[in-house]
Amino acid sequence: MLGHSNGGGGAGRAAGRLFRALDGAGADLRMHVDFKDVDDPRVVTNTSPLAEQRRSARIHLDEIPAVIAGHPHPELFSPGRRSALTARQIDAMGADIIDVHWTNFGYLSVEQLGAIRTPLVWHMHDMWAFTGGENYTDDGPRARWRTGYTTPSLYPLRWDVERWVYSRKVRHWSTPRHLIASSAWMARMAQDSPLTQNWPVTVIPIPVDTDSYAPGDQQAAREALDLPQATPLVAVLLPTHLDDPRKGFDLLQTAMQQLHTHRPDIELAVVGHAEPPTSWPTGMPRTHWLGRQDDSGCIAAYRAVDIVVVPSRQDNSPQTATEALSCGTPVVAFRSTGLPDFIDHERTGYLAEPEDPGSLATGIAWVLAETERRERLGQAARTRARTEWSLDTVAYRHLDLYSEILSSSATKGNSTHRTPRVGP
Repeated sequence: MLGHSNGGGGAGRAAGRLFRALDGAGADLRMHVDFKDVDDPRVVTNTSPLAEQRRSARIHLDEIPAVIAGHPHPELFSPGRRSALTARQIDAMGADIIDVHWTNFGYLSVEQLGAIRTPLVWHMHDMWAFTGGENYTDDGPRARWRTGYTTPSLYPLRWDVERWVYSRKVRHWSTPRHLIASSAWMARMAQDSPLTQNWPVTVIPIPVDTDSYAPGDQQAAREALDLPQATPLVAVLLPTHLDDPRKGFDLLQTAMQQLHTHRPDIELAVVGHAEPPTSWPTGMPRTHWLGRQDDSGCIAAYRAVDIVVVPSRQDNSPQTATEALSCGTPVVAFRSTGLPDFIDHERTGYLAEPEDPGSLATGIAWVLAETERRERLGQAARTRARTEWSLDTVAYRHLDLYSEILSSSATKGNSTHRTPRVGP
């Protein structure tokens, strides 16, 4: 397995969870990362002299093209120019199959990705695999990635850096790779892109440790987090900036203001931030700022509240949704992008109309209206989590796919094929 990290952000957490899932299924694993978050001898990183300085240099050097071009969102852009590993080093690892995760921040370049000869799968944790460097961008019918960047940029760029990145991908990615999408939305976009439309795509969700993320005592969880016992509680978990438009916290604020006018008893808990922003609006319900929490703290939050809201305008497969559902907590979100893959409308939660705060408020009120309804939703959510997202289920779906790819590779006479070393 290769990736920027095995923890930290969403993609790193997903890679780390898959590592644990495959390990439990008996796979013979190794993982190389730029930033190691778990103390496991099978997870390695570059430890040569000046390794830290070189990592920092790669990250900063990869930011330069977007800055030169005057790109308005350099934080959501990666040119894929720098690389922690070469394709030759990767092929020399002796793996049967390479499982690639998030490659940005100078971890793997466009050129080195294209030169890998070992059979591989590539997890699309965002849109970068088929765009001109954007991690997330417009997914509408006129999006530039749908046209192969033949249309003019939406921004007054000094240099069309997006077209430059895309053209390098076209030049160096002549061999189709097998993509793994964790949502049908991401898979559809990959199939709509001229760059990856002929690449095979398989949809497999991110695993959840359903033994740890499980229902628990709500009263004890509220006591642990110093939350009121007899109050209807809505939670949102946002480790990113509150003003990130893609995550939609502004939509949740408006929904909670509307809801507060006729349900003043409902309160909000925010995980990931210890205090409100300076622009915190009036008319909000009482809000509990729980700060950053580790896994055990997040589990306590899922158990403590009555609903988790995922207000994203655009999201691939938010683990806050599947974690909450695994804990038996209904989820309210918008019916857009990857979210409908994980929330069954009026069965495990509620899907509001996209970017409509009023519809979001309606969904929250609907779930909270009846205790029996909320409990029924939570039970159905827990059942689906154990059936579809458990470590074993997701691990064996990956192992089956690896075997198919290796069998196909052997049939085509790929010289790097070996007998896979996996457990029962």
